[in-house]
Amino acid sequence: MYPLNVVLVGCGGDLLQLLRLELSVHAVRIEAEFLGVESAIASLRSGESAGSKSKSSKSRSVAPATSEPAKRLFIVHLDSAHELPAIKRLSSFFPGHPILLLIDARGDANIPIMAMRMGASQVVTLPLQADDFKLALDCIGNQFGLPSKNQVIAVAGVTGGCGATTLAINIAFEISQAHPDVRVVLAELSLQMGKLPLYLNVEPRYTTYELLKDIHRIDLYFMQQALTPIVDRFSILAGPYQTVTPLSVSSADVLLLIECLQQLADIIVLDVPCTYDSIYFDTLMAADKVVLVGEQKVPSIRAFQMVADKLEGKPVQMLLNRYDPDLSGFGLARLKAMLNNNDMMTVCSDYASVSTAVNQGLPLRLREPRSQVLSDIHQVAMKLVPVQADSDTKTRHSSVFGGIIRALGISR
Repeated sequence: MYPLNVVLVGCGGDLLQLLRLELSVHAVRIEAEFLGVESAIASLRSGESAGSKSKSSKSRSVAPATSEPAKRLFIVHLDSAHELPAIKRLSSFFPGHPILLLIDARGDANIPIMAMRMGASQVVTLPLQADDFKLALDCIGNQFGLPSKNQVIAVAGVTGGCGATTLAINIAFEISQAHPDVRVVLAELSLQMGKLPLYLNVEPRYTTYELLKDIHRIDLYFMQQALTPIVDRFSILAGPYQTVTPLSVSSADVLLLIECLQQLADIIVLDVPCTYDSIYFDTLMAADKVVLVGEQKVPSIRAFQMVADKLEGKPVQMLLNRYDPDLSGFGLARLKAMLNNNDMMTVCSDYASVSTAVNQGLPLRLREPRSQVLSDIHQVAMKLVPVQADSDTKTRHSSVFGGIIRALGISR
Protein backbone atom coordinates (compact mmCIF):
# COMPACT_ATOMS: atom_id res chain seq x y z
CA MET A 1 0.00 0.00 0.00
CA TYR A 2 1.31 3.46 -0.91
CA PRO A 3 2.27 5.35 2.26
CA LEU A 4 0.40 8.59 1.44
CA ASN A 5 -3.22 9.33 0.63
CA VAL A 6 -3.70 11.38 -2.54
CA VAL A 7 -5.77 14.49 -3.17
CA LEU A 8 -6.35 15.24 -6.86
CA VAL A 9 -6.65 18.90 -7.78
CA GLY A 10 -7.65 20.33 -11.16
CA CYS A 11 -7.66 16.94 -12.90
CA GLY A 12 -10.51 16.24 -15.26
CA GLY A 13 -11.55 14.43 -18.41
CA ASP A 14 -9.23 11.81 -19.88
CA LEU A 15 -6.41 12.82 -17.54
CA LEU A 16 -8.56 12.09 -14.49
CA GLN A 17 -9.49 8.65 -15.79
CA LEU A 18 -5.86 7.85 -16.55
CA LEU A 19 -4.75 9.02 -13.10
CA ARG A 20 -7.39 6.92 -11.38
CA LEU A 21 -6.20 3.87 -13.30
CA GLU A 22 -2.50 4.47 -12.60
CA LEU A 23 -3.10 5.14 -8.92
CA SER A 24 -5.19 1.99 -8.52
CA VAL A 25 -2.47 -0.08 -10.17
CA HIS A 26 0.05 1.19 -7.61
CA ALA A 27 -2.31 0.72 -4.62
CA VAL A 28 -2.66 4.46 -3.97
CA ARG A 29 -5.77 5.57 -2.09
CA ILE A 30 -7.49 8.70 -3.45
CA GLU A 31 -8.80 10.68 -0.50
CA ALA A 32 -10.63 13.37 -2.50
CA GLU A 33 -10.83 15.20 -5.82
CA PHE A 34 -11.19 18.97 -6.25
CA LEU A 35 -11.77 21.10 -9.31
CA GLY A 36 -9.17 23.68 -8.32
CA VAL A 37 -6.62 24.76 -5.73
CA GLU A 38 -8.91 27.26 -4.03
CA SER A 39 -11.72 24.77 -3.56
CA ALA A 40 -9.22 22.24 -2.15
CA ILE A 41 -7.88 24.78 0.34
CA ALA A 42 -11.36 25.90 1.38
CA SER A 43 -12.66 22.37 1.91
CA LEU A 44 -9.65 20.85 3.65
CA ARG A 45 -8.95 23.91 5.80
CA SER A 46 -12.55 24.19 6.95
CA GLY A 47 -12.51 20.61 8.15
CA GLU A 48 -15.02 19.23 5.66
CA SER A 49 -14.74 15.51 5.14
CA ALA A 50 -13.05 14.17 2.04
CA GLY A 51 -16.38 12.70 1.02
CA SER A 52 -18.23 16.03 0.89
CA LYS A 53 -20.10 16.80 -2.29
CA SER A 54 -21.12 20.33 -1.30
CA LYS A 55 -21.53 22.89 -4.04
CA SER A 56 -19.18 25.34 -2.32
CA SER A 57 -16.20 22.98 -2.41
CA LYS A 58 -17.02 21.59 -5.85
CA SER A 59 -15.31 18.33 -4.89
CA ARG A 60 -16.09 14.84 -6.13
CA SER A 61 -15.77 12.23 -3.37
CA VAL A 62 -14.25 8.89 -4.30
CA ALA A 63 -13.43 7.49 -0.85
CA PRO A 64 -15.16 7.32 2.54
CA ALA A 65 -14.28 9.97 5.08
CA THR A 66 -11.37 9.15 7.35
CA SER A 67 -9.32 11.01 9.92
CA GLU A 68 -6.74 13.28 8.38
CA PRO A 69 -3.56 11.36 7.54
CA ALA A 70 -0.17 12.49 8.80
CA LYS A 71 0.65 13.64 5.29
CA ARG A 72 -1.19 13.97 2.00
CA LEU A 73 0.17 13.95 -1.51
CA PHE A 74 -1.44 16.67 -3.63
CA ILE A 75 -1.45 15.83 -7.35
CA VAL A 76 -2.18 19.11 -9.09
CA HIS A 77 -2.83 19.75 -12.78
CA LEU A 78 -2.23 23.26 -14.10
CA ASP A 79 -2.83 24.47 -17.65
CA SER A 80 0.11 26.87 -17.91
CA ALA A 81 3.05 28.50 -16.14
CA HIS A 82 0.86 31.53 -15.39
CA GLU A 83 -0.97 29.42 -12.78
CA LEU A 84 2.19 28.38 -10.88
CA PRO A 85 1.55 30.82 -7.98
CA ALA A 86 -1.31 28.47 -7.03
CA ILE A 87 1.31 25.88 -6.10
CA LYS A 88 2.96 28.36 -3.73
CA ARG A 89 -0.41 29.12 -2.17
CA LEU A 90 -1.25 25.44 -1.70
CA SER A 91 2.16 24.78 -0.19
CA SER A 92 1.81 27.68 2.24
CA PHE A 93 -1.49 26.33 3.56
CA PHE A 94 -0.22 22.73 3.82
CA PRO A 95 3.50 22.89 4.64
CA GLY A 96 5.24 19.53 4.71
CA HIS A 97 2.68 17.93 2.40
CA PRO A 98 4.29 17.02 -0.96
CA ILE A 99 2.93 18.35 -4.24
CA LEU A 100 3.25 16.53 -7.57
CA LEU A 101 2.58 18.93 -10.44
CA LEU A 102 1.23 17.79 -13.81
CA ILE A 103 1.79 20.38 -16.54
CA ASP A 104 2.52 20.69 -20.25
CA ALA A 105 6.03 22.15 -20.26
CA ARG A 106 6.63 22.00 -23.99
CA GLY A 107 8.17 25.21 -25.20
CA ASP A 108 9.45 26.29 -21.78
CA ALA A 109 12.18 24.18 -20.20
CA ASN A 110 12.20 26.44 -17.13
CA ILE A 111 8.73 25.42 -15.98
CA PRO A 112 9.85 22.42 -13.83
CA ILE A 113 12.45 24.61 -12.08
CA MET A 114 9.93 27.41 -11.52
CA ALA A 115 7.41 24.90 -10.15
CA MET A 116 9.90 23.53 -7.64
CA ARG A 117 10.74 27.06 -6.55
CA MET A 118 7.03 27.50 -5.84
CA GLY A 119 6.96 24.38 -3.67
CA ALA A 120 6.37 21.37 -5.96
CA SER A 121 8.18 18.22 -4.86
CA GLN A 122 8.05 16.58 -8.29
CA VAL A 123 7.01 17.73 -11.78
CA VAL A 124 5.63 15.33 -14.39
CA THR A 125 5.20 16.79 -17.85
CA LEU A 126 2.19 16.00 -20.00
CA PRO A 127 1.17 13.95 -21.86
CA LEU A 128 1.40 11.55 -18.92
CA GLN A 129 3.92 8.72 -19.25
CA ALA A 130 3.25 5.80 -16.88
CA ASP A 131 6.90 5.08 -16.08
CA ASP A 132 7.74 8.72 -15.38
CA PHE A 133 4.64 9.14 -13.20
CA LYS A 134 5.46 6.00 -11.19
CA LEU A 135 9.02 7.19 -10.66
CA ALA A 136 7.74 10.50 -9.29
CA LEU A 137 5.29 8.67 -7.01
CA ASP A 138 8.03 6.40 -5.71
CA CYS A 139 10.41 9.27 -5.02
CA ILE A 140 7.76 11.15 -3.04
CA GLY A 141 6.72 8.01 -1.20
CA ASN A 142 10.30 7.28 -0.24
CA GLN A 143 10.94 10.84 0.92
CA PHE A 144 7.71 11.51 2.81
CA GLY A 145 6.48 8.06 3.79
CA LEU A 146 9.41 5.85 4.74
CA PRO A 147 8.48 2.16 5.07
CA SER A 148 7.49 1.09 8.58
CA LYS A 149 8.46 -2.55 8.07
CA ASN A 150 11.94 -1.74 6.85
CA GLN A 151 14.53 -4.43 7.58
CA VAL A 152 17.64 -5.90 6.01
CA ILE A 153 18.07 -9.66 5.61
CA ALA A 154 21.49 -10.95 4.57
CA VAL A 155 21.72 -14.35 2.86
CA ALA A 156 25.33 -15.49 2.77
CA GLY A 157 27.05 -18.69 1.78
CA VAL A 158 29.69 -19.98 4.19
CA THR A 159 31.42 -21.77 1.32
CA GLY A 160 31.39 -21.14 -2.42
CA GLY A 161 28.88 -23.00 -4.58
CA CYS A 162 26.44 -23.81 -1.78
CA GLY A 163 23.47 -22.30 -3.65
CA ALA A 164 23.06 -19.12 -1.59
CA THR A 165 22.09 -16.99 -4.62
CA THR A 166 19.27 -19.35 -5.61
CA LEU A 167 18.00 -19.34 -2.05
CA ALA A 168 18.24 -15.54 -1.81
CA ILE A 169 16.18 -15.15 -4.99
CA ASN A 170 13.44 -17.44 -3.80
CA ILE A 171 13.38 -16.25 -0.19
CA ALA A 172 12.99 -12.66 -1.41
CA PHE A 173 10.28 -13.64 -3.89
CA GLU A 174 8.34 -15.64 -1.29
CA ILE A 175 8.41 -12.69 1.12
CA SER A 176 7.17 -10.29 -1.56
CA GLN A 177 4.28 -12.52 -2.60
CA ALA A 178 3.19 -13.46 0.91
CA HIS A 179 2.92 -9.81 1.97
CA PRO A 180 0.70 -7.81 -0.44
CA ASP A 181 1.62 -4.45 1.13
CA VAL A 182 5.40 -4.95 1.20
CA ARG A 183 8.00 -3.84 -1.34
CA VAL A 184 11.04 -6.13 -1.59
CA VAL A 185 14.40 -5.46 -3.22
CA LEU A 186 16.95 -8.23 -3.72
CA ALA A 187 20.44 -6.73 -3.95
CA GLU A 188 23.43 -8.65 -5.23
CA LEU A 189 26.63 -7.57 -3.52
CA SER A 190 29.00 -9.45 -5.80
CA LEU A 191 31.53 -7.02 -7.28
CA GLN A 192 32.14 -9.11 -10.40
CA MET A 193 30.38 -11.77 -12.46
CA GLY A 194 26.95 -11.19 -10.92
CA LYS A 195 24.40 -13.98 -11.29
CA LEU A 196 21.00 -12.39 -10.78
CA PRO A 197 20.51 -11.19 -14.39
CA LEU A 198 21.29 -14.69 -15.67
CA TYR A 199 19.16 -16.48 -13.08
CA LEU A 200 16.16 -14.20 -13.74
CA ASN A 201 16.69 -13.61 -17.47
CA VAL A 202 16.82 -9.80 -17.33
CA GLU A 203 19.14 -7.10 -18.65
CA PRO A 204 19.51 -4.40 -16.00
CA ARG A 205 19.95 -0.82 -17.11
CA TYR A 206 22.45 -0.26 -14.30
CA THR A 207 24.22 -2.45 -11.75
CA THR A 208 25.95 -1.95 -8.43
CA TYR A 209 29.05 -1.00 -10.43
CA GLU A 210 27.53 2.31 -11.55
CA LEU A 211 26.22 3.00 -8.05
CA LEU A 212 29.31 2.10 -6.03
CA LYS A 213 31.81 3.92 -8.22
CA ASP A 214 30.12 7.21 -7.30
CA ILE A 215 28.23 6.19 -4.16
CA HIS A 216 28.66 9.52 -2.35
CA ARG A 217 26.99 11.48 -5.16
CA ILE A 218 24.08 9.28 -6.25
CA ASP A 219 20.51 10.26 -5.44
CA LEU A 220 17.35 8.23 -4.94
CA TYR A 221 16.18 8.97 -8.47
CA PHE A 222 19.23 7.27 -9.96
CA MET A 223 19.04 4.49 -7.38
CA GLN A 224 15.44 3.83 -8.40
CA GLN A 225 16.46 3.63 -12.06
CA ALA A 226 19.02 0.97 -11.16
CA LEU A 227 16.31 -1.34 -9.82
CA THR A 228 15.02 -3.92 -12.28
CA PRO A 229 11.38 -4.94 -11.63
CA ILE A 230 10.65 -8.66 -11.80
CA VAL A 231 7.00 -8.62 -10.72
CA ASP A 232 4.91 -6.08 -8.83
CA ARG A 233 6.59 -5.09 -5.54
CA PHE A 234 9.67 -7.24 -6.23
CA SER A 235 12.76 -5.75 -7.86
CA ILE A 236 16.44 -6.60 -8.03
CA LEU A 237 19.65 -4.62 -7.92
CA ALA A 238 22.09 -6.70 -9.93
CA GLY A 239 25.82 -7.01 -9.49
CA PRO A 240 28.08 -6.23 -12.48
CA TYR A 241 27.42 -9.39 -14.48
CA GLN A 242 29.64 -8.42 -17.42
CA THR A 243 32.58 -7.23 -15.35
CA VAL A 244 35.62 -9.44 -14.74
CA THR A 245 37.78 -6.93 -12.84
CA PRO A 246 36.01 -5.89 -9.63
CA LEU A 247 35.60 -2.29 -8.52
CA SER A 248 37.66 -1.35 -5.48
CA VAL A 249 35.21 -0.39 -2.73
CA SER A 250 35.17 -0.26 1.06
CA SER A 251 32.76 -1.63 3.63
CA ALA A 252 31.56 1.93 4.21
CA ASP A 253 30.64 2.24 0.52
CA VAL A 254 28.60 -0.97 0.60
CA LEU A 255 26.86 -0.02 3.85
CA LEU A 256 25.94 3.36 2.35
CA LEU A 257 24.46 1.58 -0.66
CA ILE A 258 22.35 -0.57 1.66
CA GLU A 259 21.25 2.52 3.58
CA CYS A 260 20.06 4.11 0.33
CA LEU A 261 18.19 0.94 -0.64
CA GLN A 262 16.32 1.05 2.67
CA GLN A 263 14.62 4.21 1.44
CA LEU A 264 13.23 2.37 -1.58
CA ALA A 265 11.70 -0.77 -0.07
CA ASP A 266 10.25 -2.35 3.05
CA ILE A 267 12.45 -5.44 2.94
CA ILE A 268 16.00 -5.56 1.56
CA VAL A 269 17.38 -9.05 0.92
CA LEU A 270 21.13 -9.11 0.34
CA ASP A 271 22.83 -11.83 -1.67
CA VAL A 272 26.25 -11.73 0.03
CA PRO A 273 29.06 -13.55 -1.83
CA CYS A 274 31.35 -15.79 0.20
CA THR A 275 34.52 -13.68 0.33
CA TYR A 276 35.41 -13.80 4.04
CA ASP A 277 36.73 -10.23 3.75
CA SER A 278 35.82 -7.12 5.74
CA ILE A 279 32.89 -6.32 3.44
CA TYR A 280 31.47 -9.82 4.03
CA PHE A 281 31.59 -9.60 7.83
CA ASP A 282 30.68 -5.91 8.11
CA THR A 283 27.62 -6.48 5.92
CA LEU A 284 26.46 -9.41 8.02
CA MET A 285 26.96 -7.44 11.23
CA ALA A 286 24.93 -4.52 9.85
CA ALA A 287 21.97 -6.68 8.73
CA ASP A 288 18.89 -7.09 10.92
CA LYS A 289 18.74 -10.82 10.19
CA VAL A 290 21.40 -13.19 8.86
CA VAL A 291 20.90 -16.46 7.01
CA LEU A 292 24.07 -18.55 6.71
CA VAL A 293 23.88 -21.15 3.94
CA GLY A 294 26.00 -24.30 3.86
CA GLU A 295 25.89 -27.97 2.94
CA GLN A 296 26.41 -31.38 4.55
CA LYS A 297 30.14 -31.23 3.95
CA VAL A 298 33.08 -30.90 6.32
CA PRO A 299 34.24 -27.53 4.85
CA SER A 300 30.74 -26.09 5.31
CA ILE A 301 30.41 -27.33 8.88
CA ARG A 302 33.74 -25.78 9.82
CA ALA A 303 32.86 -22.55 8.01
CA PHE A 304 29.49 -22.35 9.80
CA GLN A 305 31.30 -22.27 13.12
CA MET A 306 34.02 -19.89 11.96
CA VAL A 307 31.57 -17.33 10.55
CA ALA A 308 29.25 -17.57 13.57
CA ASP A 309 32.21 -16.95 15.90
CA LYS A 310 33.31 -13.91 13.85
CA LEU A 311 29.82 -12.43 14.14
CA GLU A 312 30.38 -12.05 17.88
CA GLY A 313 27.26 -13.81 19.06
CA LYS A 314 24.87 -12.16 16.56
CA PRO A 315 21.85 -14.45 16.13
CA VAL A 316 21.97 -16.25 12.79
CA GLN A 317 19.70 -18.66 10.96
CA MET A 318 21.81 -21.60 9.81
CA LEU A 319 20.42 -23.24 6.68
CA LEU A 320 21.53 -26.54 5.20
CA ASN A 321 20.95 -26.49 1.45
CA ARG A 322 20.48 -29.65 -0.66
CA TYR A 323 19.86 -31.61 2.51
CA ASP A 324 19.92 -35.41 2.35
CA PRO A 325 18.48 -36.98 5.53
CA ASP A 326 20.08 -40.33 4.67
CA LEU A 327 23.64 -39.04 4.49
CA SER A 328 25.49 -40.95 7.19
CA GLY A 329 27.16 -38.87 9.88
CA PHE A 330 25.60 -35.59 8.70
CA GLY A 331 22.03 -35.88 9.97
CA LEU A 332 20.27 -32.75 11.20
CA ALA A 333 20.24 -33.76 14.88
CA ARG A 334 23.99 -34.44 14.91
CA LEU A 335 24.83 -31.20 13.10
CA LYS A 336 22.68 -29.18 15.49
CA ALA A 337 24.60 -30.69 18.40
CA MET A 338 28.01 -30.14 16.74
CA LEU A 339 27.26 -26.48 16.02
CA ASN A 340 25.29 -25.88 19.21
CA ASN A 341 22.45 -24.50 17.12
CA ASN A 342 19.00 -25.99 17.71
CA ASP A 343 17.39 -23.64 15.21
CA MET A 344 19.08 -24.99 12.08
CA MET A 345 16.75 -25.42 9.08
CA THR A 346 17.05 -27.46 5.90
CA VAL A 347 16.19 -27.15 2.22
CA CYS A 348 15.91 -30.47 0.44
CA SER A 349 17.88 -31.47 -2.62
CA ASP A 350 15.81 -31.12 -5.81
CA TYR A 351 18.20 -30.55 -8.68
CA ALA A 352 15.57 -31.03 -11.40
CA SER A 353 13.14 -28.38 -10.09
CA VAL A 354 15.82 -25.82 -9.30
CA SER A 355 17.59 -26.30 -12.64
CA THR A 356 14.34 -25.98 -14.59
CA ALA A 357 13.44 -22.71 -12.84
CA VAL A 358 16.94 -21.25 -13.30
CA ASN A 359 17.08 -22.24 -16.98
CA GLN A 360 13.76 -20.48 -17.59
CA GLY A 361 14.74 -17.41 -15.58
CA LEU A 362 11.92 -17.79 -13.05
CA PRO A 363 11.57 -18.05 -9.29
CA LEU A 364 10.50 -21.52 -8.18
CA ARG A 365 7.01 -20.28 -7.28
CA LEU A 366 6.33 -19.46 -10.93
CA ARG A 367 7.79 -22.62 -12.41
CA GLU A 368 7.69 -25.41 -9.81
CA PRO A 369 4.97 -24.36 -7.33
CA ARG A 370 4.48 -27.89 -5.97
CA SER A 371 8.12 -28.77 -5.41
CA GLN A 372 9.31 -29.77 -1.94
CA VAL A 373 12.30 -27.45 -2.24
CA LEU A 374 9.91 -24.49 -2.63
CA SER A 375 7.97 -25.65 0.43
CA ASP A 376 11.18 -25.66 2.47
CA ILE A 377 12.22 -22.22 1.20
CA HIS A 378 8.77 -20.83 1.94
CA GLN A 379 9.08 -21.96 5.56
CA VAL A 380 12.40 -20.11 5.83
CA ALA A 381 10.90 -16.96 4.31
CA MET A 382 7.90 -17.02 6.63
CA LYS A 383 10.14 -17.47 9.65
CA LEU A 384 12.14 -14.41 8.62
CA VAL A 385 9.06 -12.26 7.90
CA PRO A 386 5.96 -13.91 9.42
CA VAL A 387 2.50 -13.51 7.93
CA GLN A 388 -0.56 -12.80 10.03
CA ALA A 389 -2.47 -16.08 10.20
CA ASP A 390 -5.93 -15.07 9.03
CA SER A 391 -8.16 -16.25 6.24
CA ASP A 392 -8.10 -12.89 4.49
CA THR A 393 -4.30 -13.01 4.19
CA LYS A 394 -4.42 -16.56 2.88
CA THR A 395 -6.97 -15.58 0.29
CA ARG A 396 -4.90 -12.62 -0.89
CA HIS A 397 -1.79 -14.78 -0.93
CA SER A 398 -3.44 -17.37 -3.16
CA SER A 399 -4.90 -14.69 -5.38
CA VAL A 400 -1.52 -13.01 -5.90
CA PHE A 401 0.15 -16.28 -6.89
CA GLY A 402 -2.73 -17.20 -9.16
CA GLY A 403 -2.71 -13.82 -10.84
CA ILE A 404 1.02 -13.93 -11.58
CA ILE A 405 0.86 -17.47 -12.90
CA ARG A 406 -2.10 -16.67 -15.13
CA ALA A 407 -0.42 -13.49 -16.38
CA LEU A 408 2.68 -15.40 -17.41
CA GLY A 409 0.71 -18.23 -18.96
CA ILE A 410 2.23 -20.88 -16.70
CA SER A 411 0.26 -24.06 -16.15
CA ARG A 412 -0.33 -25.15 -12.54
